[in-house]
Amino acid sequence: MEKIKIIGHRGNIMVSTENSVSAILDCSRNPNIDGTEFDIRPTSDDKIVVIHNDSIPNLNGKMTKIYDLTLDEINHLKFRINLTDQLLLKGFHLLKEDRYYYNRYCEISRQNSNIATFDEIMKNYSPKKHMLIELKGKVNEYTPKKQAIFEDNIIEILKQNDYQNRDLTLESYNFDALFRIKNKLPDLKIVALVNKFGNLECLDMPFDGVSLEYVMLNHKVINKIIENKMMLYTWDWKKSLKHSQNIDRIFSAFEEEIKSGELPLYVINDFPEKAQQYIKL
Repeated sequence: MEKIKIIGHRGNIMVSTENSVSAILDCSRNPNIDGTEFDIRPTSDDKIVVIHNDSIPNLNGKMTKIYDLTLDEINHLKFRINLTDQLLLKGFHLLKEDRYYYNRYCEISRQNSNIATFDEIMKNYSPKKHMLIELKGKVNEYTPKKQAIFEDNIIEILKQNDYQNRDLTLESYNFDALFRIKNKLPDLKIVALVNKFGNLECLDMPFDGVSLEYVMLNHKVINKIIENKMMLYTWDWKKSLKHSQNIDRIFSAFEEEIKSGELPLYVINDFPEKAQQYIKL
């Protein structure tokens, strides 16, 4: 019998800074978490690092694009998420019962963390745990040559780390990049990433699944996902805990499809262990 899978957004931020090695690998070891989501970007020397933002303060404190830094330069840097950024990016609704989790998150995220490489995560993450990898970079953000090298290096790392025997999926807003990679790795699962400002044309495209912001979900959309035999990831970057509380409500009509495996459902959450307490389906 299948169940809803709970995925740590950028790892388990109750353990360490988002996208850090320790936060991601906790999802690999933690029996209460089904997997992780994390972000990858290319460096100036075409290595791949795990980080969400496109820029980071260099040693001089100047904000610098990741693609303008070499891996060696990045290895001398550490990133941290300050309190102001957390408030702006997360927009938490501070319910009384969740205040501890919010305060704990802020405390941990002030710690400095080394920036991981994609290869490092792949070599140390359990092949039995789910892994959702987001290819960062807007369409045309990189030169055509750099984009091609980025994609080729992703393919090579996946091959080297036996991707075919892993529970692994690639997602991106850049659909063309996903299809180019899929063309070279036909058995790789790819997922269209869509926020509330996007459209749902991806439901009629040859994706293995979709990753939709929660506000886009309704019974018509979910039925079409089932009809097209797609995986479904759902997330809410502003109201992560509220999102998990609402999962049973919106998906109660699809309990049979979830349990039969007809609807593979993944909930991406900032607090994956906390989310487990709310989701009963």
